[in-house]
Amino acid sequence: MHRYRTTWLVLPAAAALLAGCALPSSRDNAAAMTGLVASQTPASLTWRRDAAAHAKARTAADALLADGLTLEESVSVAFLLNPDLQVYFEQLEISRSQYVAAATPPNPVAIVGIREPGGSLSAFYPGRNVTVGVLQNVINLLNMPDRRRIARRDLARARVEAANRVTQFGARVAQAWLEYNAALRIEELRGRSQAIVQTALDNLGAAHARNPDVSPAVTATRAAQLAQQRAGLFRYRNLVLRAGVDSATARQKLALLLGVGGWRDDWRIAGELPPLPAADFDTRALEEAGLEKRFDVIAAARAVDTRLAILAMQRRFRWLNQLDLGVFRDKAIGGTAFSGPNAVVEIPLFDQRQAQLLAADAELRSALRNLESVRGSARADIRTHEQEMRMTRALLENYDGSIIPNQQAMAVGLGTSGNPDDPERLGLRLTMLTTQEEQAGLLRDYWRARSALALSLGDWSAAQLPR
Repeated sequence: MHRYRTTWLVLPAAAALLAGCALPSSRDNAAAMTGLVASQTPASLTWRRDAAAHAKARTAADALLADGLTLEESVSVAFLLNPDLQVYFEQLEISRSQYVAAATPPNPVAIVGIREPGGSLSAFYPGRNVTVGVLQNVINLLNMPDRRRIARRDLARARVEAANRVTQFGARVAQAWLEYNAALRIEELRGRSQAIVQTALDNLGAAHARNPDVSPAVTATRAAQLAQQRAGLFRYRNLVLRAGVDSATARQKLALLLGVGGWRDDWRIAGELPPLPAADFDTRALEEAGLEKRFDVIAAARAVDTRLAILAMQRRFRWLNQLDLGVFRDKAIGGTAFSGPNAVVEIPLFDQRQAQLLAADAELRSALRNLESVRGSARADIRTHEQEMRMTRALLENYDGSIIPNQQAMAVGLGTSGNPDDPERLGLRLTMLTTQEEQAGLLRDYWRARSALALSLGDWSAAQLPR
């Protein structure tokens, strides 16, 4: 048997050699994904795997929440606390487990059999016959390099997809901060507008009280004026209430993304909407490069590579689907022992893996179509957000260059020596507050579009959002 024992030892040695390459640890796997995220945002993302990591994240978030949250600090708190981001780490670990499975050699199979002679001629045969053998699946050893390569590519794709989800999440946090900031500003401006309308109503009532002796026709006219002024006041009260609802909704949306609900409900934000920057991106120069930098495009391209490798493996092993090699030893009690190799080979008479090849080919074509679709959607995103940013800038520049200077000229024309509660002055102040409210909404929309455009170009940091 010594001849076969030497041959048999080659199989586990080959398996050990194939499995010898080091596999990425859980920490290395997570670090590879967070490194991709770090290229898009300065906020730190960590995996809270245990109670100590969770407590450390809470402490860091508590320090940020002590004062008002800036936009960048809001993203940092969300990265520290939001549980959705931790799900991405666990999904990434599932992908790593598939890589580990692909890199693990199959176990050999031990076979033990005992047979007793029977029948009328059993006396002429030796006693109990014992068979001992070992079989090894050789196909899974031969295709292990292919399976490792496929799993490694798929793990790289999973990392990019996770980084894309995290970056998209960070952009949603930034947009929620912008919306909440603008909602607070609009609520404040509407409150000031309501105060002006209330002042105008009080002044009108006082003017009527100073001259009570008038004709019935004048009395009716005054009543109509008061009713009209009250209607304006009621309208602004409703607008203030509506603004309060909008700001409360925006706050809860941001709180959900931050992950602070039920833990720190006394948080607040700090800072104002940033002014309009001097210039925008040159989107036409960045579009083609941006398509190649986007995480979703990169992930779709790596999915094509993975499907191509799967199809190549299916074609390579279509004629050899099963190959088991082993060694057996038969020994009869009191008799001679027989030892020798065994092989189990599938004969591809009917099944030449046609179904697997068809599926792999279709999945490759599907991945190619998906890559084409993702690139088309990415290009549409870039151009849509570029249009939004450009048109919003034009509107804001119209306010800065025409509307606000015209209102300021009107205020100068009224002079500074008159009664500040004069109806004409109050009306102009009300108009100017309405203009500021519209300007705040447009500024929010501009930064939201600028952030979305930078993200669609694969370079979110280029948005230069307020810190």
